[in-house]
Order: sequence, then C-alpha cells, then structure tokens
Amino acid sequence: MEIVIINADARDVFLDTIRSVQGREIIIVSDPPFNVGYKYANYKDNMAEDEYYDMLKFFFGDYPSVVVHYPEQLYKLAFTIGKFPEKVISWVYNSNTAKQHRDIAFFDIMPDMNRVKQPYKNPNDKRVKKLMAEGRGGGEII
Repeated sequence: MEIVIINADARDVFLDTIRSVQGREIIIVSDPPFNVGYKYANYKDNMAEDEYYDMLKFFFGDYPSVVVHYPEQLYKLAFTIGKFPEKVISWVYNSNTAKQHRDIAFFDIMPDMNRVKQPYKNPNDKRVKKLMAEGRGGGEII
C-alpha cells in the first residue's frame, strides 16, 4: 500500500490532491487553526464564525478524517458537518499554561490504539510504579 503524506496548508493543495488520488483511500489528518486569534505568520486566525465552520465542513465533510481541536469547537464542527466522531481521545501534554490538552476526533475511522503504545516516560512516579507492578505496559488505555 502506498502512503502519501502532504504537509501543507490544505487550502493550497486540497482539491488538486483529492483529484490526484481518486480511487484510493483518503484519510485527512489535520490540526486546523482554532479561530481564536492566535498569531501565525501567514494566516489570520479570526475568520467570521460561519465562514470558519464552512471551511472546516469543506475539508472534513466528505472524507474520513482525524481532527485535532479544542473540545467546544470540535463538537460544533461535528454538528456543522453532520457527522460525529467514532472515537474522541485527549492528547494530554506537559505545559506551563492552562491549555494542556487537545481532543483528537476520529470521523469515519476507528483507531487501533494498540499500534501506538509507548513505554512510560516517568517510571519512577509512584502511580506508574503501581501500574507496572500490576503488569501494565506504557501507553495502555485505562
């Protein structure tokens, strides 16, 4: 199976890319801008709300997709595109800000989390030691 990864602004490559892969399975994996005023070099992160959700619907409405987004925007996206995630997981990361996670939604795809396990990064933490004593490896869904 050939896998093609395109790392670009979807607005610049989307239609040409979709045309070039007709007949193949397409999965869109995206971390779209949140439309909350972040400062980007080449993008204004403050579209009108309707325009913003129309853009997301255009990209995610017709294809299986994995979308990383803020929780409240992710739920509105689901209603806007008229389909709901098969699964939503939280990516939790260390940060010195209040926003320490992103929700990752799988639309029309059921992820196999057994394929992405990682060993524990903090084996000396008492909670991790307990899990390891119970025979749990890193990265398990608990």
